[in-house]
Amino acid sequence: MPLITSRTVFSTLVALAAAGLAAGCATTSSSSSTTAAGPTAGRGPGQSAPAGSTPAAAGPPCASGAASATAGSATAGSAGAPALDAVQFTDPSHGWVAGAGRILATADAGRTWTRQYSGTAALDQVDFTDDQHGWAAGGDTLLRTTNGGATWTALKEPCQGELSAIHFVSPALGYAVAAAPGGTAGETPGGAASGGAFTPAVGGSLLRTSDGGATWTDVTGGPENPQSACFANAADGYLGTPGHVWRTTDGGQRWTLAMAEPGPSGSRPTADTTEIECAGASALWVLFLGQGAGMSHSPYLAYATQDGRQWHGLFEEQYTEAALRPGLKLPEGPGSYPGPFSAIDSGLAAFVGYTPPLGYGAAPVMLASVSGAIISEGNVAAINEPFGASFLSQSQGWVVGENLKTDAFDIEATADEGRTWTTQYTTR
Repeated sequence: MPLITSRTVFSTLVALAAAGLAAGCATTSSSSSTTAAGPTAGRGPGQSAPAGSTPAAAGPPCASGAASATAGSATAGSAGAPALDAVQFTDPSHGWVAGAGRILATADAGRTWTRQYSGTAALDQVDFTDDQHGWAAGGDTLLRTTNGGATWTALKEPCQGELSAIHFVSPALGYAVAAAPGGTAGETPGGAASGGAFTPAVGGSLLRTSDGGATWTDVTGGPENPQSACFANAADGYLGTPGHVWRTTDGGQRWTLAMAEPGPSGSRPTADTTEIECAGASALWVLFLGQGAGMSHSPYLAYATQDGRQWHGLFEEQYTEAALRPGLKLPEGPGSYPGPFSAIDSGLAAFVGYTPPLGYGAAPVMLASVSGAIISEGNVAAINEPFGASFLSQSQGWVVGENLKTDAFDIEATADEGRTWTTQYTTR
């Protein structure tokens, strides 16, 4: 599963773009765009968010989508965005990498990479349900393939806003977060894909599609300010809002608070950005991204659960978190800045960090169990700033990021739990 990172797990990351009904957005249904009230001080774990809301009128008509994307040279429209920003493998052979003006694909475990798309889109998310059906997104662009990337079709932009945290359950059913007003797409600390220094703790609205992304409707009645979402199937899913994790078992009709981030000491409120990645119907991996950075450190906390009830603290960025939450005392995480992470299964995940103080910086990687045990550690030697990660097993994984020494972007692969890495592809 990708990071939502888009990510996502880094990728994705949720620095949310400004919403607005710009020309060229897709037609919406008449579903309400109003959601029920979200987390409040009086609501505890297991208490439901209100279900249902008053339907709103249908949005204004929007222009139709573009034709199929074709290969060619990238243009200035994608300038400034990472050339390689998100990665996903569906099996040991088939993988895709998306970035500024490009989508790359491999069918031989990364030994060779083929460029499938060239254009203006600054893509920062990629999500495949199998080796044929996939999506890539970034800014106001949403692309879809039904043939493994042999062709990519540009879908219409939803009128609700730019999409982040795209996650498909099947070739037809998918979820995403539509950007809230006031965000800035792609802002992350120093470029780190899941960093929190420049990521606003605001959310948008949760959307659902049942036709592969051609049209999207609002999922009403849930917590407000969603930042990330993932579903294991049509019924079971999780939602991340500032400092909170919510769970549904009925496709989003009702939500219960599954976890609240530990509050900081003193009177300072917590409103951290919540990045999540599902690993089954009940299992979830969570990265809370704090606001601000100082002395080359940015606060973050990692948690995990296998059943949605019992939560385990995995690690933290200790320099800042020790002052914010002196009683927490979690082990040190990988890097002084947060990076992308990839859920391997319900019991194991890979986390990649970023440590800028070390010369050009370093990208340490850590495999952690759901109980918090560190299985292995390493360093993605050719990358300073990591943007996306995809691990299929404890031993096999890929990371994309930038080499600040050479100003190049690399695809790096490991076959020994992240201890050593091989460069598979380099571009600028």
